[in-house]
Amino acid sequence: MLSLSGIAAKMKQEAIKCRNQEQETLQIIAAKTSLEFAEQAADILDSKKHSYSFKAYLVLLMRLQKLIDEGIPNCLALDAVQTGETAETIISIWRWGNEQ
Repeated sequence: MLSLSGIAAKMKQEAIKCRNQEQETLQIIAAKTSLEFAEQAADILDSKKHSYSFKAYLVLLMRLQKLIDEGIPNCLALDAVQTGETAETIISIWRWGNEQ
């Protein structure tokens, strides 16, 4: 059984891990797009502005990175991740639309 201080330490470790993941993902997005776009995406998707958790925000950032990796234009990718669809669904729709 964990003590209160043990629980607090685990929570702090998890928060640090999540913040590191955020920074890594934003750095990748910035390298593939621009620093301005990465900052814009972080601001728009910020969990403090929405009813989702910080972990859900991380999922959206990682989804955004994946869409950009697939060649979806930045602003379209940012709009698409906000729909809540999976990256695979968005990519499939994007590819289908470009084949038409």
